[in-house]
This record gives sequence, C-alpha cells and structure tokens, in this order.
Amino acid sequence: MHFAVIRLSSFGDIVLTEPVTRAIKARFPGARLYFIARTDYAQVPRLFEAVDEVVPYAKHGANPGIGNLAGSVEFEAVLDLQNNPRSRRVSAMLRSRRLSRYRRPVVRRFLSVKMPWLWRGELRHTIDLYGDALGRLGFGLEDRRPRISPPEDARAEARKRLGGGAGGPAPVALCPGGSSEYKRWPETSFAELALSLSASGRRVMLLGSEADRSVVEAVAAGSGTPEGLVMVSDEAADLAALLSLAPVTVTNDSGLMHLAAAVGSRVVAMFGPTSPSLGFAPLGPGHKVLTLGLACSPCSYHGNRPCRLARRICLEDLTPAEVEHAVHAIYSEAARA
Repeated sequence: MHFAVIRLSSFGDIVLTEPVTRAIKARFPGARLYFIARTDYAQVPRLFEAVDEVVPYAKHGANPGIGNLAGSVEFEAVLDLQNNPRSRRVSAMLRSRRLSRYRRPVVRRFLSVKMPWLWRGELRHTIDLYGDALGRLGFGLEDRRPRISPPEDARAEARKRLGGGAGGPAPVALCPGGSSEYKRWPETSFAELALSLSASGRRVMLLGSEADRSVVEAVAAGSGTPEGLVMVSDEAADLAALLSLAPVTVTNDSGLMHLAAAVGSRVVAMFGPTSPSLGFAPLGPGHKVLTLGLACSPCSYHGNRPCRLARRICLEDLTPAEVEHAVHAIYSEAARA
C-alpha cells in the first residue's frame, strides 16, 4: 500500500504537515509513504520519521522522480496539502484511488487582512485544515503537534559545536531571520536582548539559514556574541539538532519558529504584520506568542508587504524587556512543572 503527501513549500508549512504523515503510518503501519516537496525544501520532510521517501520537485525543468512514481506506483491515496496549480499538476500525474486536498479559508482570510471591520476572528490552525484533508480519507489526526527528532549524528555534532556541555548551560536560541524583512523584529532589538540575557547569566546562541546570514551576523556584531555561538546553516538536520539543544527559542514568525517547536524547544514567537489568529501559531505546551494586537494588524497574510505607516509600530514597539520577560517566564514555568 502506497500513500503520497504533496506540500511543495515553504519551510514552516512543510513542518506543519508532520502530524499528517505520522497519522497515516499509525493507521497503516506497513504502508510506504512518499513526500513530494520542492527541491530547496526537500530536507525538511527527510526529518519526518513516518516518511519513507522524499521526491524532490523542481519548479523549472524536468521532474524524473515524479515521472517514475507516475509510471510505477498506484497510490491508495494522495493528499495535496498545497492545493495550488503546481501541486494540482503533480497530483494529476499520479495514479491513485483517492485524492484529498487542503482547503484554504479564503474568504475569512481575506476579511481578516483586508476588511477586519467586517470580521475579526480566529482562523482554524493550519494543522487542523490539513487534518480535514486527512479526515476526508476516513480517519484523522491522533496528535496535532509536529514532532521531529533530529538524527543522532546531527545532535552529536551540535553538542560538539556548542562545547559538549562543558562550555556552560544550554543556550537560549535567538533566530533573527525570516522570509521577509517586514516581519522581522529589528536587529538592534535582538542585539539588546542578547546582551541582556547574557548579563542575566543565560548563554545565547544565534541561529539562522544562509539566507539569514547578514541578519545573524549583524546581531552578533551588535551583541558581542562569541563566534562559536553563531550558527548559520542550510542543513535542516543541523538546524533541528541545534534548536533541540535550546530549552527556549526566540524567533520571528518564520519556518524556524515551527521547527523549534517541533523539536521540543519552547518558543517565544513575535508577530507583527502577521497574526497568530491566521492559523500559524506554534503548537505545543509552554510557548509564548507576543503581539501588540494593533488595529492595523494583520496587514498582510505572509508579512511580505511594506508597512503603510511611517514605521513598523507592530514590531518596533515590542521591547527587548518584554521579550526577555517572556523568556524568563518560560524558565520559571518549566522549573515549577
């Protein structure tokens, strides 16, 4: 028996599909599960324990891997968790007994962002919408929270890079990057937070992808973070392993926010032009979501549009002291648990 999950992009959205893959394997332990993702994100589903094979999809050019599947495998079911023209073309190539697609809350999403005076409510979490697609196949999610266990060799290397535990306490991870400059907390605020956390006795690690390098290095320069605690990598396994060693992660609304939550780090997540009410808040116990809840937020769905105001009040007015308070609150709650 064969199943296929299609989620071509992006990083965080793919992380959120992990519970679906686990639910399929729990229901059909002997099934072979394929995951189709864009080539630049294919590393992410390779971290999922339930996925047997990842098939990369190239936006431009040939896709022999998908062609081979189309010619050799008949699927019990295909789940299209992207539901855009590209994913529809991929699903149309595959032979399957059943096909179920993710359904976006298009109208409510539009009202939330464009006409909040008509409707301002909570959209269902994206994971639950993925679960609806699974439910149309006759079963649902048993556990909504994404769970990722980094490979042990990656964890061993992460421990080595962090000093093997001998260099001090487990670090707080600061992830100042993100897919859009408009939804990133200011670099100066991250640097001030890093300095204050260090002064209070917390060990700080700066972490990001190669696309985040300039932002990470700017925060490192502004905070004096030691070079050995500045980590930049495009390897999803490396990022997952490093985040798994951080009890707390401070992050923008980004893919690393979801990865941190999935590996068990407790997240302090900052939302500005986007909003947790749009269905992308980190799932799991102990997370803190910080948003000023301004009347003009959310002003875009993906946070990729310039602010219409003179400055980004939604993020610039969120102070390092408030974020640090959330970090210490997580440690206090964990100590009492």
